[in-house]
Amino acid sequence: MQTIKRFFSWYSDTFRKQKTGGKVAIGCVSILILFCLCSVPVLLLNPATPTPEVANTSVADVQSTPVATQTEKPTEILPPTNTPEPTSTPAPTETTIPTNTPDPNLINPGTYIVGVDIQAGIYKGFAGADLFASCYWERLKDLTGSFDSILANSNSVGQFYVEVKSSDYALKTDCEMVRLVSIPQHTGEYPQVIAAGTYLVGSDVQPGTYRGQAGSDISSSCYWERLRSVSGGFDSILANDNAIGQYYVQVLPSDFALTTACELEWVGD
Repeated sequence: MQTIKRFFSWYSDTFRKQKTGGKVAIGCVSILILFCLCSVPVLLLNPATPTPEVANTSVADVQSTPVATQTEKPTEILPPTNTPEPTSTPAPTETTIPTNTPDPNLINPGTYIVGVDIQAGIYKGFAGADLFASCYWERLKDLTGSFDSILANSNSVGQFYVEVKSSDYALKTDCEMVRLVSIPQHTGEYPQVIAAGTYLVGSDVQPGTYRGQAGSDISSSCYWERLRSVSGGFDSILANDNAIGQYYVQVLPSDFALTTACELEWVGD
C-alpha cells in the first residue's frame, strides 16, 4: 500500500509539472494505473497454492481394466431318443383295368357272311334324317357284285331295321347295326309324334291313324309303307304311297312295321 501512495504522490507532482504535456503521456499513465489496480485484488483473493505432486503413473495403469464377462454354461446335450424303425409297407397290388367286352351282336360297316361272321335275325341301326345322311345296306345271295346278287337294299333314314334271313349269303352295311336277341316289349307311353324312320308296331309305336303334311307336288311328297316284315323286299310291303299335302295313314294291329320318310302325328284309333 505504501507503494501505491508513493505512486499517486509522484503522479500528482508530475501532473502539475507537466500540465501542459501531450495526451499521449496521460493515456499511458492511465493504463498503467488501471493495470496496477486490477492486479492487487487478484493477488489478494487467489494466493498461490502449491500444486500437489502427481504420482508417477504409467499409461497402462491409467487405462481401465476390462471387466471379465460371464461365461454361459454349455447347454446339456441330450442323448438321442430311440427312433422306431419304419414298418414295411406292403407293395400295392396291381389293379386290373376292366376292359370293355365287345358286343357279339354289334357289327361295324362292312360285308359279313351269314352263318360265318354273323347270325340271321333282325338288326337295328340309326342313320341321319335325310338321304344325304342315310345308311345304305344290301342283303346278298352271293358276292359276285352284280345287280343280280342283291336280294334287297335301301337307303334307310332315322331309326331302321333289316331282317337277315338264314337263306341269305351275306349282308353289306355302311353303318353300325346291332342284332336284336328278341323283339323288345314296349313300356310306358307311346310317342304321339314320330320322326322319319322305321318303327315296329306294338314295340315302338301303337296302331291307329297317323296324320302327315307333305309338299304340294311329287318332288316334295312323303313316302310311307305299311310292312309285314323288315326284310326290305317288295313282298314285305302291305301298302305304300308318295303322299302330297295333308294325308293320313291307318296302321293296323296286325302290321309288323311302319316306314315313313317324314314326320307323322298319331290322331287316334
